[in-house]
Amino acid sequence: HFSIPDLMAVRRIAIPGAIAQIAAATAIGALLAMSWGWTLPAALSFGLALSVASTVVLLRALEQQRKLDSPEGRIAVGWLIVEDLAMVLALVLLPTFAASLGTAGVATAAASLPLPLAIGATLAKVALFVVVALVVGKRVVPWLLTQVARTGSRELFTLGVLAIALGIAYGSAELFGVSFALGAFFAGVIGLAWLTFRHV
Repeated sequence: HFSIPDLMAVRRIAIPGAIAQIAAATAIGALLAMSWGWTLPAALSFGLALSVASTVVLLRALEQQRKLDSPEGRIAVGWLIVEDLAMVLALVLLPTFAASLGTAGVATAAASLPLPLAIGATLAKVALFVVVALVVGKRVVPWLLTQVARTGSRELFTLGVLAIALGIAYGSAELFGVSFALGAFFAGVIGLAWLTFRHV
């Protein structure tokens, strides 16, 4: 429902508004959690979880009220897109922050580095993964699924899609050090890249 040009059209409201709302909700949630005796990483995670609205629920509500293409609807969707992108960044960086703060049970390859270097290393790995994912999404995945589709088996095609999605999620977790959940997100991105490729 949304594109980068659409986001840029409402950037003056959506970007600062979403960032301010995320910061305020995260701070309130983190302070509340810390008053319960939670650790800082756990409190920040709780605050971040409270700061995010459901994009799917709001899109459905806007569609039902026929306001998706209104100026207010575009601002609301742009706001949600910024929130979603911020949460992806948070999912990437939270393990690094937790490891740097010495949280029990959390360990990453960058844990022994100073925090700024650890963050830089994490972002560099994710950037590399995004580049690889986009290449795979436009070239390898379409070719694989085309070969499977030629068999004419709907069940085999479904199995192929599941195998590719799980393979990407597991491979990203093992090779790039991101979480399995974030790998699943990138598998979805690759799927979208393939669908876009098919319809261009």
